[in-house]
Amino acid sequence: MNVSPVGMMGGIPLASPVTGSPSVSNGGMFGNAVERFLADTNTQQVNADQSVQQLATGQSDSVHETMLALAKADLSLRVFMEVRNKVIDAYQEVMRMQM
Repeated sequence: MNVSPVGMMGGIPLASPVTGSPSVSNGGMFGNAVERFLADTNTQQVNADQSVQQLATGQSDSVHETMLALAKADLSLRVFMEVRNKVIDAYQEVMRMQM
């Protein structure tokens, strides 16, 4: 079982020290974090699909490993969706601010 230390989520630091202005051309630090988080979520989904396919075709007989892969993929997707919802809420709140 891979447990991330506090302040880490899926190997992505939740906060990193500011070392200068982020580059606009590559999407900045936040964009890079979102891309890595999305790639990790996709990898979890692909691994779960492969595990189910191997179990269904008889290449694997480990129901336990398949269920773990499915649970990881489900949790990863749920966390990603919650982060997305919070980002959208924050954006909408900023857009409602009066200038």
